Amino acid sequence: MKRLAPCLLFALLWGACLEPIRGTAELSCAPGVDATTCQPLAQRGLARKVTVGSQHACALLETGGVRCWGGTGLVGDGTRALRATAVDVRGLGSGVLAVSAGGLHTCAVLEGGTVRCWGDNARGQLGTGDTLPALEPVEVPGLGDNVLGVAAGQAHSCALHAGGQVTCWGANDRLQLGGGTQTHSTRAVAVAGLPANLTALSAGATHTCASTAAGEAWCWGSNTSGELGDGQAGVDRSSGAVRVQGLAGPARALAAGGGHTCARVGDGEVACWGSNVTGALGDDTALDSVTPVRPLGLAPGIRQVRAGWAFTCAVDREGGVHCWGQNPSGQLGDGTLLHRAAPVRVTGLPQEAEDVAPGVTSTCAVLRDGQVACWGGNAQGQLGDGTQTDRVSPVVVDGLDGP
Repeated sequence: MKRLAPCLLFALLWGACLEPIRGTAELSCAPGVDATTCQPLAQRGLARKVTVGSQHACALLETGGVRCWGGTGLVGDGTRALRATAVDVRGLGSGVLAVSAGGLHTCAVLEGGTVRCWGDNARGQLGTGDTLPALEPVEVPGLGDNVLGVAAGQAHSCALHAGGQVTCWGANDRLQLGGGTQTHSTRAVAVAGLPANLTALSAGATHTCASTAAGEAWCWGSNTSGELGDGQAGVDRSSGAVRVQGLAGPARALAAGGGHTCARVGDGEVACWGSNVTGALGDDTALDSVTPVRPLGLAPGIRQVRAGWAFTCAVDREGGVHCWGQNPSGQLGDGTLLHRAAPVRVTGLPQEAEDVAPGVTSTCAVLRDGQVACWGGNAQGQLGDGTQTDRVSPVVVDGLDGP
């Protein structure tokens, strides 16, 4: 198996972007302790990236391993147990380059360019050729060994290949697999109508977006509220992907949500489009938009933007986290249950954030010391703090060690 080139940026509803991880643990021994007996840093479990689904979340560790927490049968440890604290995903102790949590499933890219998925498979979203669920990671056949990134949606999954092509599998009732038919596919199929030089990928609930190195953005799938960004809404896109119109600059990262999409544009501006009934676009209105609008009050230089089910979060240049949109479970992290049509700052984070991932009712962030903090809905233990109690402010995930 050949090794992959350095990381290409991609964002996803519940996905991650990271630098390549080779999975080799650097030893950190006390003076006088022989290197053969001391513990490697692999045991520390510091997080690099986090991804959040509807009932679970997963952290990609700096050692290349993956740990997950949350709903029954979703954490990949081979059991059907609900895990309210982080546990190791079976067989993924090292060598993982990226991980993306969808609605009730998760997929990971491994060194060598292969993909493994686990969890629910009712629509074929694991890509295994059947609809049987998997309690631990199983390899997705037919993808080859050149996958650079993966994006998991509500019930579909997509892979970005080294040549810039995209393949998808799973649910297709809203043309999530790229048009043509509305037939679900348990095997990966190529997405039609895309340019050949794609470098970023993000899956929403029922739509997916990708961008080129030059910053063009393309989307396909559901367009009920204008989430494809081409100036129209509610139009059958059976012909395949369409190009996003009206971006003020090149798209540096994309984030597809439940019914909306956001992009980090140029040097750190944010633009969003699609459904806005709960304020997910952040422009202080409840009006859907078929073209990009700017959230209000965000300072220039936003480092990251991620879209959840009906809300959005961003990380600023100082590591502060700002969220806006739906908030019935406290997923905005401002200490309230109030919907916010414009960005508010997450309160109570113990440190600056390096990464943020909104899901359906909860949000998680990687802190600068490698810990993960989460807030919002917790009925399935998806906050990882050992309880099933909702939180309107951040709590630290158990089972991911501090420095």
